[in-house]
Amino acid sequence: MSPAIERRRSPAEWAQFGIGALLVAVVSYPAIWMVLSAFKSNREIFRTPFALPAVWRWENFAEAWQVGGLGGLYLNSLFVTTVAVTLCVGCATAAAFAFSRLEFPGRRVAYRVLLLGLLLPPPTVAIPLFTQLRDMGLLNTPWALILPGAAWSLSLTVFLMRAYFNGVRPDMEEAARIDGANTWQIFWRVAVPMVWPAMLTMIILNTINIWNELLFALLFIVDEDKRTLPVGLVRFYGYHSTDYALVFAALTITTVPILLLYFILQRHVIAGLTATAMD
Repeated sequence: MSPAIERRRSPAEWAQFGIGALLVAVVSYPAIWMVLSAFKSNREIFRTPFALPAVWRWENFAEAWQVGGLGGLYLNSLFVTTVAVTLCVGCATAAAFAFSRLEFPGRRVAYRVLLLGLLLPPPTVAIPLFTQLRDMGLLNTPWALILPGAAWSLSLTVFLMRAYFNGVRPDMEEAARIDGANTWQIFWRVAVPMVWPAMLTMIILNTINIWNELLFALLFIVDEDKRTLPVGLVRFYGYHSTDYALVFAALTITTVPILLLYFILQRHVIAGLTATAMD
C-alpha cells in the first residue's frame, strides 16, 4: 500500500467543516442576493425577493451605467484611491522603518501620538477638517478626499508595518551599512523589498477602505462631476420613488470589482497580517 494514504476525517472535523460552510453561506448571501436582484425588475424584487430572476435583465446594468454616470464616478474613485493609497503606504512604510530601525529623540512619544489616530472616529474631526480644508482652498477638489483618506489610514498602516519590520532580522541592513550604504539606500534597496508582502497587504486593505469612503465625500465635494462612486449612488434614490433594480445594478457594478480584487489577493492579505501578528 502507498504510504500516502489519506487519513479519514473524524466526525468532529466534518462538523467543523459544516459549521464553517454555514457561516460562509450566511456571510456571502447578502452579496449574492444583491447581484441576483440586479437582474430583476422592481415588481419581481418585491414579489419574489429570494427567487432566481425569471428573466435575466442584463439591460439593467447598461441603464444604471448611463443614468448614474458611473463612468466619470469610476475615474474619480480610481484617481482618489490610487493617489491616497500610494501616499499612505509610502509614508507609512518610511515612518515604520524609522520607528523600528532608527534611534532619534522622541521616537516613542511620536509613535504613541501617531497611534491616537486609531481611537478617533471620522465624525469627531469632520467639522475641524472641513474648516482646515476650506482655509487651504482644497474643498471641492480631489485633494479634499486624497489627503484625509491617506492620513486617516496612516495610523493603522504604520502600526502593522512597524510590527512587520520588527519581525524581520536586520542582518542584510547591517551588511549594507558596513558596505557604505546610507540610510536612504538601506531603506529603498534593502528594507522595502523585504517588507513588500506587508506593503501589498496594506495596499489591498487601504484600497477597500478608501474606495468605500462616504462621509468625507459627502461633506467635502459639491460638484456632481467630482464625486466618487459611493456618493454617486445617491442619484438612484428619488424623493417619491426609487428604482431598486437600477440601485442593485449600480451597487453590483460598484462593489463586485473590489470584492474580486480582495478574493484574488486574499492569500497575500492573510499572509501579511499573520506575519505582523508574530511580533
